[in-house]
Amino acid sequence: MHNFGAGSPMKSTAVAHRISIVLVNWNSGPFLERSVLATLENAAGSEVIVVDNGSEDASLAFADRLAGRITTVRNEANLGFAAANNIGWRRSRGEFVLFLNPDAEAFPGSVELLSRPMLEDEAIWASAGNLAGPQGAPQVGFNVRAFPTLGSAFAEAFFLDEIAPRNPWTRKYRASDFDYDSCQDVDQPAAACLMVRRGVLERLDGFDERFRPAWFEDVDFCRRLRSAGGRIRFVPGARFTHHGGSSLRTLPRGEFLEYFHRNQALYFAKHHGEPAAARVRMLAVAGLRLRAALSLFYPLVQGSSRVACSRIFWSAAQRVARARKEDR
Repeated sequence: MHNFGAGSPMKSTAVAHRISIVLVNWNSGPFLERSVLATLENAAGSEVIVVDNGSEDASLAFADRLAGRITTVRNEANLGFAAANNIGWRRSRGEFVLFLNPDAEAFPGSVELLSRPMLEDEAIWASAGNLAGPQGAPQVGFNVRAFPTLGSAFAEAFFLDEIAPRNPWTRKYRASDFDYDSCQDVDQPAAACLMVRRGVLERLDGFDERFRPAWFEDVDFCRRLRSAGGRIRFVPGARFTHHGGSSLRTLPRGEFLEYFHRNQALYFAKHHGEPAAARVRMLAVAGLRLRAALSLFYPLVQGSSRVACSRIFWSAAQRVARARKEDR
């Protein structure tokens, strides 16, 4: 057991609720309402905060009728997932803060279960839920992962994760052999369902807002938490249905590829140094150009023609290549 003392990140300020739940919304459609209603029903007593990132759909249409039961923060523009989560937890009052995707729905008692490891052991600074798809299948390869490496980046760039998914880099990174029935420490659970002590968020200053609009901010946060001496616990009984990709559907594929790979390089630069980041950028550009070439024979983006698909990947490769100097 750690003895954190007076300066401990375990200390919290002005706690009115034991648990606060922060949902960041960007054009999530009807998923958001379903998530909020499930939270209110299955996590009674929790503080619920919805931070909207300038959505242009009708996903917030229900919010007014729940005034008094939820807090809604409306940003005029998309500030990014990290920045919106920071706004949410800083507005919250809970001892524990659950970051929950707007397309995730809690089972009865699951939110409370996430807090138990932290109540029982001060060395545990965060906990993660057990995510399953709409049909009930566990989201293996997404729910829990190890920290990325140059090997895992190589495997993704050159299709090894698809052609030979049992290769050692992919197996380790995607935690292919993970036991989802066992309560255990993990490296990097998805921020689709991640509960963190308030004191830890204060100590680490929340998420790094340079990772925008999304991707790798959760990997970076978990890496910093682990490097500071904390542990993250996977709680198999804390079950959530996670539909996945509700906001991504509204983002053009080329933009997603650019943001993903730029943030990937930022992560490697921050935690492994600029030489490693440069290698990751080269792998990303090479992988995107390979996909552009292959798409001339078989389109890799559903619903796109061969030429249009090839252009998506080639343009993304060019933007990632140009971003090398900008991101330094």
